[in-house]
Amino acid sequence: MKKTIGLILIAFAFISYLQGQNFTSSSLPIVVINTNGNTIEDDPKVAVDIGIIDNGPGNLNYLTDPFNAYNGHCGIEFRGNSTQGFDKKTYSIELWTSAGLDTSASILGLPKEEDWILHANHVDKTFLRNTLSYHIWRKIGYWSSNTIYVELVLDGDYRGLYTLMEKNKRDNNRVDIAKLDSDDNLGDSLTGGYIIRMDWPEGDGFYSNYNSQDGSPLYFQYYYPKATKITNQQKAYIQSYLQIFENSLYNSNLQNLTTHYLNYIDLTTFADLFIINELSRSVDAYKLSSYIYKDRIDNGGKLKAGPIWDFDLAYDNAAYCGGESETGWTYLQAENSCDDLMLMPMWWQTFMSDPIFTNHLKCRWESLKQSIFNVNYLHNFIDSTVLTINNAQARNFQRWPVLGVDLFAQPWPLPANYTEEVDVLKTWLSNRINWIDNNIPGDCSADIVSNHGQSINTPSFTIYPNPIKDQFIISLERANINQVQLIDVSGKITIDKKVTDSNQLSISTFDLNTGIYLIRIFINNGIINSKIIIE
Repeated sequence: MKKTIGLILIAFAFISYLQGQNFTSSSLPIVVINTNGNTIEDDPKVAVDIGIIDNGPGNLNYLTDPFNAYNGHCGIEFRGNSTQGFDKKTYSIELWTSAGLDTSASILGLPKEEDWILHANHVDKTFLRNTLSYHIWRKIGYWSSNTIYVELVLDGDYRGLYTLMEKNKRDNNRVDIAKLDSDDNLGDSLTGGYIIRMDWPEGDGFYSNYNSQDGSPLYFQYYYPKATKITNQQKAYIQSYLQIFENSLYNSNLQNLTTHYLNYIDLTTFADLFIINELSRSVDAYKLSSYIYKDRIDNGGKLKAGPIWDFDLAYDNAAYCGGESETGWTYLQAENSCDDLMLMPMWWQTFMSDPIFTNHLKCRWESLKQSIFNVNYLHNFIDSTVLTINNAQARNFQRWPVLGVDLFAQPWPLPANYTEEVDVLKTWLSNRINWIDNNIPGDCSADIVSNHGQSINTPSFTIYPNPIKDQFIISLERANINQVQLIDVSGKITIDKKVTDSNQLSISTFDLNTGIYLIRIFINNGIINSKIIIE
């Protein structure tokens, strides 16, 4: 009996392979790679030819079509750690000239670059988790890797559905911070930009003076400038800045405004990172491929959270470290019996003990939940993406019959088909949003952030009437209004009005659509956030 079942499985796999080999056309761009007999390895990159076929939206792309989106050369290698053990590989590619020199190009409408990723999404059988997360981060207002679904043919072998992705990099179209050259070692030029990664303690970097959740020192990797290019002066500066930030976080009284950690970090970016990490329940959140960055002082100069990266093992796709649970906080990793707590910063426990942070966090959540984190919005995005890749995903799982197979500690019961995979994701996401909504701490009405990152006493203010029909009045005590912004659920600023030395202001809403709006009231030493309803 066992022998018969084995033969059936082999036959099914062979049939699936043949079906994959019959691949001739796609509504998605087709990437064709010819190794010319070279063997792809983990390292170093080997020279191959690459061509891309894309006839535009609404048109089919045929494997016999000319390479009209790109035609050239690249170096290619396997990418990833544990994922290299799978038959379906993720690839890192670097565009080269025929002479093997680096070159840059815009691919499929994305900004010009030399480094790209062909991501297999083998563990994420929905093909949605990274795309969804990066979309959310961009909608909030930050850069994250753009993703384009493609189908890959390697040496005539159909390899399935892939995601073409950008790498996290510093440039004007990605992490837009100042370029740091080897001679930028003095003055303001020394203060940025930097990108630091938290990951496994390897490569060139430095240890924190403070411990992670398991009691061992936290490790920081140099990411930009890379370890081979960063100067000793630049190393000393960013080490010192992080040390001062952590000193202020751990050693000071959170009521001491002169030494408060908010003098050194951008509060909103850290609150937003908390939200997406907790929404996704990623088991790698805060610690693996986790990034922070810093621009020059003359561009703001504070430490910011991001860019985000790697959500394969998120949204109920990992049955460890609490990854499958719709309840509980991901930042409390020590409560989930995780085995990599040496990578987990203690920052978040301190943040969550500080009313300044939690009040702002609450307000950010309530604002974003009206738009980006609205369940219907997220479900609609998922559904529209599924329509885009539906035929391709079917071909992919013919080539790689892994539906219903536990590839990497996935929660049980395993969905039997693609539709069930997507439904499980949507249901879990709805329940997770509901739990966060009922459990997130803080008081949005008390949220006020000083322009200098310090806590200030919230002046008494009144917005009336609320709900609003045609106009409303803002009235403040002990403070004057400098500027008022009204922001709709999509994040668009619909009103931006500057004021001179007035504690009362009337604003017309006659031309605005009905709905919930975030109102920002700029005063001399801070910003008041509140909500209004226009009927």
